[in-house]
Amino acid sequence: MIGTGKHLWSAVAVAAVLTLTGAESGGGAEAIYGEGRKLYLAGEYYDAAKKFEESFFMADTAAVRANSLLAQIGAYRMCKLYYREFQAIEKVLDRFPEYADCRALIKREFEIAEMFRTGTREPAFWAFRWVPWLKDVDRTEEVYTAVLKRAPYAPEAPGAHMNLAVFYEFEGMTMKSLEELRKILRNHPKSPECKYAKLALANGLFELSKRGDGDSRLVNEAVAEFKEFCQQYPDAPETEFARNAMARARDIQAVRLYEIAEFYRKNGRSEASERYLAKVMSDFPDSVSAPDAERKLTELSENYLPGNFPARPEARMPDLRSYSIPANAELLLISPMDGRHHYLRPVPDLKGELLRKEDAK
Repeated sequence: MIGTGKHLWSAVAVAAVLTLTGAESGGGAEAIYGEGRKLYLAGEYYDAAKKFEESFFMADTAAVRANSLLAQIGAYRMCKLYYREFQAIEKVLDRFPEYADCRALIKREFEIAEMFRTGTREPAFWAFRWVPWLKDVDRTEEVYTAVLKRAPYAPEAPGAHMNLAVFYEFEGMTMKSLEELRKILRNHPKSPECKYAKLALANGLFELSKRGDGDSRLVNEAVAEFKEFCQQYPDAPETEFARNAMARARDIQAVRLYEIAEFYRKNGRSEASERYLAKVMSDFPDSVSAPDAERKLTELSENYLPGNFPARPEARMPDLRSYSIPANAELLLISPMDGRHHYLRPVPDLKGELLRKEDAK
């Protein structure tokens, strides 16, 4: 996407520089703009951008100020100062939207955000841009947040939310990552990203529930999302993983109920303990806690009759095929590529015996 837009934005940059011919302005701003135009055409993009900034502050009409900002966008784009380009785009969209192609500018902001997410960094100081380690801070979160706030229902928004969720996850901000996934499900339910957002949200909630989930809110939501995923995408290759994860999440739900039952049993409240044990047996009969719950319930209640367990409980891990190593040992011959038919060490076969030199030849 970025590579495709390179020639387009080069044309936009030139057009922005050559736009001021019919604009009404004071002589000072027009003269400064003309200097910037000459610098731009000479390939001095950074100096041209500074002249366009000066022209913006000197201008006294909206048309000249808007054209100065558009020229800044083109100049900063050409010298690869993408954050400054983003700032100029924001000013145009905020103050002079009638002078610009807003859809194209918003699309460009999404592109800039993705560039920062994939590792693009501006030089911290333009004079020392040749020093590789003097880089500006990561602007991914700032740019993505700004453009999603401005265009939450743009065609690029679902992918941007997904990319921002991945960014938050790698930065250790799990709750923010889950919130971005929820926005995809809430605002873009028919987008292709919705499928993966639902699965990622369910798995994230499930992993969080392992660390501590006092009221079982996280694991309950995870089970609901896993169940909905399996219903909506029964033929998806990820459905087996979702079923396995849902079974493990239900194990967590059953363990929580069993622990509550044990708490009441140890404190002499048998009736309350029986209720929670019965709930484990009725709601989670295929869980890992079901056999212990049945045994405890049989000890506590004389009226309890064991029920039938499911014929085939859900697997906890995916079914992986295994292939055995062939039993017949053969000579392991190495084909030398650039070694001029010389071996650094004798070549052993699979039995551990060394080949003789005449066999190696």
